[in-house]
Amino acid sequence: MPIRYTTSTPFQLRSRGNKKIAFNRVRNRIQRAAPVLGGKFTTNSHIHGHNGWIDAHFLGTKPPVSYSLALQTTIYEYKELVRSRAWELSYDLAPERELPLFDGAVKDSKTGHIVRLRSEPLQYPELENMTRLQWAKAQHQKIADSGDIEVFERWTLHHDYHRGIGLHATLDVPFLSIDAINAFIDRFLMTETNFRDPTPHTYRCEQVSHWGLESNALIEPWEWDAALKRQASQDHPLTL
Repeated sequence: MPIRYTTSTPFQLRSRGNKKIAFNRVRNRIQRAAPVLGGKFTTNSHIHGHNGWIDAHFLGTKPPVSYSLALQTTIYEYKELVRSRAWELSYDLAPERELPLFDGAVKDSKTGHIVRLRSEPLQYPELENMTRLQWAKAQHQKIADSGDIEVFERWTLHHDYHRGIGLHATLDVPFLSIDAINAFIDRFLMTETNFRDPTPHTYRCEQVSHWGLESNALIEPWEWDAALKRQASQDHPLTL
């Protein structure tokens, strides 16, 4: 899950006037996105119905409080924890080996500078003669199916954000649809406090549909329809 910290003044330490400006910006974006998102939140990520994570903003029940939301599903968090565990195990077995400083270095004929040529990733005997990435990927099924990793539906407040109060949440839904996000906001606004469900969740490898990185297209909600139409015209160009 993307976690966004800031070195600027935390929201709760900003002046009342600055808080109001930040609140109004979020409110105006929510209103503009309402025909698409339903009027409770705004985001600059495209919600395509299969999102595992998303960043969003919504208003608290008491102005000028607004929330900067980093939301993920339990299965997305599980996948990321499995990937991290595999990566950590690779370093336990085979610490990083630095190449000599000038290994593979040549002099650039144009600049006269010494540059290093791109080399192939190292293969480690300790990792079955695989590269670190290859070995880590090969461990996903074993780690996932072990049941050693558990995740929980939960959310926590973070007061080091600048534009609002930070909120990190893990939600027990298959994907983050618009309806699921709106339902979560309703649940959270009932108390506006930290929450943790005691029920653990674990998954098997085949339950994770995609083990690679998940990225969200950055586009404003009011631009989705035009973008989809452009994409459709490119995929199926009109013929006269």
